[in-house]
Amino acid sequence: MAAAGAIATLTVLGAFAFVVLVIGNWYFFRRQEMGLLEWLRNATLWQRLAALVDVVFSIFLALEFLEVLLIFLI
Repeated sequence: MAAAGAIATLTVLGAFAFVVLVIGNWYFFRRQEMGLLEWLRNATLWQRLAALVDVVFSIFLALEFLEVLLIFLI
């Protein structure tokens, strides 16, 4: 029973991390004077790698967020 509570806690924390990540990305690109594609053209290798990691985490956390929503709907 304790393991289920731990899994539920981690799932909710993952969903919260997704919301924070989306808000952070929105804020970052709203501050820029250029669009995403133009920013990628002018980005360094490390910035591009950070953007790639950000996309992977966004997709992973979006799926976890959907999992939380489906759990609450069922």
